[in-house]
Amino acid sequence: MPVRRSLMPIALIAGLAAVAMSCRDTSPLGVSVVAARAKDPAPSGAKTGLVACSQSYDSTTTVIGPLGGTLTVGAHQLWIDSLSLTGPVRITAVAPAGNARWVRFQPEGLVFKPGFYATAYGVNAGAALYTSYKDCGVPLSTSLRIAQVSESMDILGYLQTWVQARKNPWSQANQYIVGLLPHFSNYAVAW
Repeated sequence: MPVRRSLMPIALIAGLAAVAMSCRDTSPLGVSVVAARAKDPAPSGAKTGLVACSQSYDSTTTVIGPLGGTLTVGAHQLWIDSLSLTGPVRITAVAPAGNARWVRFQPEGLVFKPGFYATAYGVNAGAALYTSYKDCGVPLSTSLRIAQVSESMDILGYLQTWVQARKNPWSQANQYIVGLLPHFSNYAVAW
């Protein structure tokens, strides 16, 4: 387990770099939240909405400061780059029990500036959300996203995301999605 945790920032940085290379957004943080509209066309035959995936309740609170850090709650891990925060912040993450893979972060609206690793790798994001969907029964060929959601689970927009799915049908160990966080809110795995 210690080896896996020590490799997590490297995997997140690789994910952030992959997203940055495909990023064409010119927003100040380099991270876009694309407004979801009811009339947005989905590719023919594609599903839309939140991924149905049960999760048990989990909650944690920790203080993260200018050195950055990680916070794990349920199937979610928050990574905050060093220098993304100007001072210590008490962060609470709640993964509510239910039929969606989602997480709520507090303080609501906390904004991240690009940090040390993000700048070094050319990524204009100071935080990332890593969420496992390995036990959700999602086909490996499916394209998933992380959506910003309201308290009533309405999709408000989508984060830039990077998805990793192991193509071996007998092993679902590497099914996860990484989204670049512009700010704290509620986030869920979506089609």
